[in-house]
Formats: sequence, structure tokens, C-alpha cells
Amino acid sequence: MATAAGVLLALNPWLGAATLLTWIIIAAFFRYSSLAAIVSAAFAPFYQLLIWGGGPTAIAVAVMGLLLIWRHSANIQKLLKGTESKLGQKAKPHGAK
Repeated sequence: MATAAGVLLALNPWLGAATLLTWIIIAAFFRYSSLAAIVSAAFAPFYQLLIWGGGPTAIAVAVMGLLLIWRHSANIQKLLKGTESKLGQKAKPHGAK
């Protein structure tokens, strides 16, 4: 997520800021970093399209968002199973229930 945020800030500082703010809000309310990253990645292309319009930047942001969501597929499974660690919570040892 940090790399994507850096790219968004370089492409459009306001888009990067809006996406980071989305991450902060979701993380603060739900305490899941991965959920915040997934929601932010999904919202970034919509922010771009709704506020700044389409074009090559919108396509790049959409591709980045899809890649980030794909890279978080294991986290999505953990979220669905209820086994994802929350922010500030120590991770359970591998294999522990």
C-alpha cells in the first residue's frame, strides 16, 4: 500500500491525500490495515474519475487498485474467516487458533 500511495501522491497529490485519508478512516473505525488498503484501492479509481476525469491516469490508478486487491487475496480470506489481526493486536503464531 505504501508504494501505491507514493505513486498516487506523485501522479496527483490530492488523489494521494484522498486515498490516504480513506485508509486512515477505515483503519480507525475497523482496526484492519488490510481492509483499509483494499477499500482505499477500490475507491482511488472512483475518486480519479469523479473528481479529475478519465484518461491515462484513471487507467493507471484502476490497474494499480486491481493489483493491490489481488495481492491482498490472502488477507481477504482471513477477513472473511475472522482470523485477520487487528491493528495494535499481536499476530497469532502460525497454526494457532
